[in-house]
Amino acid sequence: MKQLDLSMVIPVRDEIDAVDSLVSRVIRALEGQEIDSFEVLFVDDGSLDGTADRLEWLTLEDQRCKVIRLHRPMGKGDALAAGFEASSGMWISTIDADLQEPPEEIGSLLEVARSGADLVIGWRHQRTDQLSRRISSALYNKMVRWVGGPPLHDGNCGFKILSRELALSLPLAGGRFRFMHLVAAKWGYQVEEVAVSHRPRQTGSSHFGVTRAFAAIIDLVTVLVYLQGQDRPGRSLLRWGIFTGAPGLSILAFLGYLRIVDGTIHFRYPLLVFGALLTLAGLQLILFGCLAEWFSEKSNSALPQRKVHHAVFRERERLP
Repeated sequence: MKQLDLSMVIPVRDEIDAVDSLVSRVIRALEGQEIDSFEVLFVDDGSLDGTADRLEWLTLEDQRCKVIRLHRPMGKGDALAAGFEASSGMWISTIDADLQEPPEEIGSLLEVARSGADLVIGWRHQRTDQLSRRISSALYNKMVRWVGGPPLHDGNCGFKILSRELALSLPLAGGRFRFMHLVAAKWGYQVEEVAVSHRPRQTGSSHFGVTRAFAAIIDLVTVLVYLQGQDRPGRSLLRWGIFTGAPGLSILAFLGYLRIVDGTIHFRYPLLVFGALLTLAGLQLILFGCLAEWFSEKSNSALPQRKVHHAVFRERERLP
């Protein structure tokens, strides 16, 4: 089957009042671009208000549209992953179902992507959200930049375009989709941003609340650990095993010395228990680290790690 130019993946959940406008605007926007072929994948994330049924009815006669149903609410990250896996485009775009970012501006993102970027993210430079959301977004972007992410203004905007290679490599489950630009940059992909318009939500309500901030911090730590140990995941366990076991062995050695020299450990039995626990914990961590290294070696060749932008091989000049 011939590969399409663009696949647009749109996660939806309980957006029954928005899907009519969503389908018509997205299709018109893509038809108005310089795109030879495209598809639109609506991923229903366990809607309870009939959103999936309405989408299937609206797209019944358009072969360019697909509706994917998740059997229960899995979260935006899993919905994106399901859409990416089912897509067939050379470029994969995402946009939120509320259309706070206009799909008509996808041409600006696509132009930057075609010029060499692997991930292009919309920058809502004039956001119309509530003050609390703008503040939390600013803190989020500053936090990501602080841990080594690319210098973007709005890394969490849902309006994006990704190369197929990158899209199928990213960790997205849970809330890790929020940090796809951080992972892409760490892997050596080119990440850019483009200013896009923004408007208030017209229908429905946001599925993200105040608790998202706490979840985002946990997800960031998870992503950082993943990036730190993706090549050798067992190394962290081995390191912690040594750090934990070495003090325990030192304590046991000290108590053993006292037992040999003085014939008693002088009521240091709590210290004995503590040293034994540290030693056992360290040995367990080292064991798990060795197992993780072994499993990693078995599966590492199948995992995409990073992009090689350009490789040139030349024959060495022969010495006279």
